[in-house]
Amino acid sequence: MKKQIIFLALILTGLTLHASSVSYYGVQKAGKVLAGKQKFYSPDGKFKIMFPAEPTRTEENVPTDLGDIKMVMFMYEKNPSEAFMVAYSDYPESSISGQEPYALMESSKEGVLNNFGATAENVKKYKIQNYPALSFEGRGTDFCTSYLLVLRNNRLYQIAILKAGQLPDKADVKSFILSFELTN
Repeated sequence: MKKQIIFLALILTGLTLHASSVSYYGVQKAGKVLAGKQKFYSPDGKFKIMFPAEPTRTEENVPTDLGDIKMVMFMYEKNPSEAFMVAYSDYPESSISGQEPYALMESSKEGVLNNFGATAENVKKYKIQNYPALSFEGRGTDFCTSYLLVLRNNRLYQIAILKAGQLPDKADVKSFILSFELTN
């Protein structure tokens, strides 16, 4: 089942804006661990988030209309039917500049939903630390997801919880997805 979830995550992230395993790095344990969780910090990814436990880092070059784009993904599989992930990709600045950020993220959202065979619910546009963000829930036949897209200059972050059969628990969305923050 783990391979199915990882494969599904790769499809979901799919670099719709238009894996080779490497060792885990970048966990900083907070001075006080909250509810058994670890504060995850990615210096290269320039973000922090509360994973339920230590994620696995993978990298893959994904072919796109713009050429190969490197996707870096961090994933924690809570159980065989639920996974937490953060992925990011840097796009050529020329493909982003001059375009409306929310339109780009809408395109990503539609790509995720199409690849997943899901319908969107609760779509919201807002800003995270002055960067455009788009959140949504997706309901598919086999899997459901709570998803957040954040566009920081030419880097697209994708934060998601994937769960078989039902939407992720609101408490998990709050403690994981809503804990996402950008760093320098």
